[in-house]
Amino acid sequence: MPGVTKHFFDSDIREILSMWNNQLKKIYPTLPRDYSKADIIKTLKLYYPHEWNSVQAKYNYYSQKDKFLKKKIGEERYNMKTAELLLEDSKQYQIILSSKSKSTYYNKFSEKEACFARKKLLTERKPKIEKIDCKIEKAMSKVQQVTPKYLDQLIGLYERKNTSQKDRLYILTELNKYYSPKIVQFFFKLNDIELNKQLRQEAFMYLQSFNYHPRARKQKYMQIHSNNKKRRNYLKDIYPNEISYIKKTPDELEYRINNSKEQKIKAYNFFISHSYKDSKVVQKLIEFENNQGNNVFCDWINDSDYLKRNLLCEATLKVIEKRLEQSSALIFVKSDYSISSVWCKYELNYFYELKKPIYYIDTADICRGRFSILLEKSKWFIDDNYKNVALFEGSNVMAN
Repeated sequence: MPGVTKHFFDSDIREILSMWNNQLKKIYPTLPRDYSKADIIKTLKLYYPHEWNSVQAKYNYYSQKDKFLKKKIGEERYNMKTAELLLEDSKQYQIILSSKSKSTYYNKFSEKEACFARKKLLTERKPKIEKIDCKIEKAMSKVQQVTPKYLDQLIGLYERKNTSQKDRLYILTELNKYYSPKIVQFFFKLNDIELNKQLRQEAFMYLQSFNYHPRARKQKYMQIHSNNKKRRNYLKDIYPNEISYIKKTPDELEYRINNSKEQKIKAYNFFISHSYKDSKVVQKLIEFENNQGNNVFCDWINDSDYLKRNLLCEATLKVIEKRLEQSSALIFVKSDYSISSVWCKYELNYFYELKKPIYYIDTADICRGRFSILLEKSKWFIDDNYKNVALFEGSNVMAN
């Protein structure tokens, strides 16, 4: 095992065990009288749920690395234990589970004192848990929890040797919009081996937003894998410091759609036509469709970095048209707001001209947990002048 890699792995294990030693001391007074290993694990998960999940994430990460190494060189290097087994290496855990500690605890146990300890620890931990919950919930609201097939193509494009640093940044911008084990694993990989500082920081921030506690690697520890002298010099002295900036405008996105592979390969099961005033309800619909394995287009998730109200222009409409063309079907989220929306009518009319199926669902049904979509047979939205109406509305928005 290379020295640097061993150093990071060993550091991860030491930090995990140190963390558990501190946590075990705090939960010890809250345990039941005749506690077991199962009680300790249950209590750790109760008061330190996110910390426990971070260990599970580390296990998944190193297991995937071992799987790759096994296939490539025929042997594993890390052999990280599961959280449950690794816990047994904690000194504090060994002390708590010793016959002496269990006997002493049993004889001195007071239910009143245990209840007080539980209440005290919960008071201390609850705000911290809720803060992390909010952080993760906020990150989840900006992504889809599904892995469409074209994400594999995006990852493949990223890993090509001739892909520029700027194109890689564009690809990461798209991958950032999804959350799944495969995507998380890829960002862990980039955080571990990506030589470019800006791209590695992007991966680090993605993992941080979901509370994975990634390790920020210093440039001096990054390893260069190339025997070509010219390429080694480039990867060592030039590539790490390359920085690119993406123009977050509809015009830039329209250009990428027409000229870049990361945009051309996109495909959606559904285009969600809705009013932004119904965004909270739409989020529930997106979660449902993701659970069914469907990749959907929703402007404030998929193109939020480019399509902003104050930047509304003709390029915005061109982008929306392309997303409609990339979608197999459309779901109109029906409400008083969406029925009167110029933009929804634009989307409905354009999709109708594409001769693709249009479905609808009422916001009231979504709120009740009913997600059955119905084929839209009515043509209430038909307007031969829908493009001019949208452009006129856009001009008013820009003027205000």
